[in-house]
Amino acid sequence: MFIGEMAKRSGVSVKAIRHYENIGLLTDITRQGSYRIYDNADVEFVTLIKRAQLLGLSLAQLKSLKVTRHDLDWPAVVELLEAKKQQVLDDIAALEQQKKLLDYYHQDIKICLDKLDSAL
Repeated sequence: MFIGEMAKRSGVSVKAIRHYENIGLLTDITRQGSYRIYDNADVEFVTLIKRAQLLGLSLAQLKSLKVTRHDLDWPAVVELLEAKKQQVLDDIAALEQQKKLLDYYHQDIKICLDKLDSAL
C-alpha cells in the first residue's frame, strides 16, 4: 500500500510516517520507483508507535528499544512502562496534595470573607 493508505489505516499523518522513517523508527521500506510501499506489519508498527506516544513515551525512547524492523526489546518496554506508571502515580500524588492545599486556601478565604461581611 502507498503512504496515503498507510496513513489512513494507522491514523497517523503522512508527515509523521515520513518523520518516523527519517529518524530510523521505520526502516527497510520497500520502494517501487520513487513510491514507498508499506505492508500490514508497517501499519501495526506505526499504530504501536502512536499508542506508545499517547502513553507519554518519546520517539527517542522507542527508537532505543527497537531490535528489528518491526520488533522491540519487550522486557525493556515492560521496564519503561513500569517506570512511566510510577511517574504517573507520583504526579497523581502531587496533584492530590495540590488539590488539598487549594481546598484549604479556598475555605480559609471564604471564612475571611464571611467575617468581613458580618463585620459590615
